[in-house]
Amino acid sequence: MATKNVLAFDLGASSGRGMLARFDGEKITLEEIHRFPHNFSILNGRAYWNLLFLMDEMKKGIALCREEISGVGFDTWGVDCGLIDREGNLLGMPGSYRDACLDTDNMKKALAELGGEEYAFSQTGIASLEYNTLYKLYYMKEHMASQLACADKMLLMPNLIEYLFSGVMHTEYSIASTTQLFDMRHKVWAKELIAKAGISESLFTQVDFAGRDLGTLRPDVAKEVGQESLHIISAPGHDTACAVAAVPAEGGEFTFLSSGTWSLMGISSKTMLEGAQIVRDKISNEGTADGGYRPTVNIIGLWMNQQLRRNFAAQGKEYSFSQMSEMAGKAKPLQSFINPDDFMQPEDYTVKIREYCKKTGQPVPETDGEIIRCMLQSLALKYRQVYDTLKPHITWKEKLYIVGGGAQNVLLCQMTANALGIPVIAGASEATAVGNVMAQLKALEAYQTPQEKCDILAASFGTKEYLPQDMEAWQEAYQRFLALQGKNRL
Repeated sequence: MATKNVLAFDLGASSGRGMLARFDGEKITLEEIHRFPHNFSILNGRAYWNLLFLMDEMKKGIALCREEISGVGFDTWGVDCGLIDREGNLLGMPGSYRDACLDTDNMKKALAELGGEEYAFSQTGIASLEYNTLYKLYYMKEHMASQLACADKMLLMPNLIEYLFSGVMHTEYSIASTTQLFDMRHKVWAKELIAKAGISESLFTQVDFAGRDLGTLRPDVAKEVGQESLHIISAPGHDTACAVAAVPAEGGEFTFLSSGTWSLMGISSKTMLEGAQIVRDKISNEGTADGGYRPTVNIIGLWMNQQLRRNFAAQGKEYSFSQMSEMAGKAKPLQSFINPDDFMQPEDYTVKIREYCKKTGQPVPETDGEIIRCMLQSLALKYRQVYDTLKPHITWKEKLYIVGGGAQNVLLCQMTANALGIPVIAGASEATAVGNVMAQLKALEAYQTPQEKCDILAASFGTKEYLPQDMEAWQEAYQRFLALQGKNRL
């Protein structure tokens, strides 16, 4: 077959990038065409997306592609949205989930009116988190009522970007699943919940699955970027759904860890997980690229590693991530642990980790390598704790697929295998872009079956297997880790 070229735009936690994929019928090669900063801004106490800047940068990325492109797809993190008026105009800058107003008090107030967390889960299958779109719209209803009153439609961020490029309004299934406004059981908007929350049902657009061809670029944009025949293909809008679409598993059911700034552990499943324990464990039945389910738990991830690197740099020590892993690998194992949930905010972690260990009566890490090792092995043990909540629902052969940037961290991958006591398969490090690309290629009929997909992923990116080691020592360490935080805390 002739080479097919598609462009994937992935807007991540600190940067956006355009990745050009060339597929020759057997293998994908990726090239980063354009990278640009992606930071929210605070204006008048509110956190906003810099959407005008991002649109300009994505246009630049398209224009930099000198060859013919068959498709372009967009993915972002979940929950954030923009509002469109009756004339099709954007109503202000979209808000960011990092807005301070989206706090526990706002969520609790909403849940009190709705009838509680279990009710909200029963209507959607999604865990209650402060920044979910449900609580954003609830806040706007009370504090930004005039803007909400002018809105005709709500578009989640990847679909808003698609609209601004194509003129087509719709909602893709995987990104809809992050809102806590979508009934995952019946795959329709949760009308009863929406009405009870006092939100207009007319705000919501048709929901469809990834792979829809939205047509060509708007004529003015096409002329500006020099790609007049370029089609917008709706990728899985949620970046985690994209990452899971890059997992090289042959079966439709598997266990995954999308490892980056955040870690997301879950299962790809044919059915939802339900019940009071699922609600307590904060497991969300989010959507997959092909319309299935991926019950998922959010975990703080390599943010801690990134923050430590910044802390070391502030002390005049410029370490690369590979140097940090090498230093940690030389430190004595399983001496001290932290609770990763207590390390969400930016601080000097070189100080905080030592203080935590001292306060909890553990050996205090002295060297930089010991600090890094303490953090990494604690993260691996946190993975074990979350895995134990998912394990009762795993009916297939136990192994964990890791994709994303963390798949490159050899030490953490081995620690994860040790902590869970199962094989770990590390796949594509650029998993989000790869999943975006795979969805586009399927829509373009470049492949058909799940086996063909696995063959393409294997030929293009390969895998590395880690087998568990020192399991007795890690099991003893896990008991000490649980004792630090209480067995029922996640």
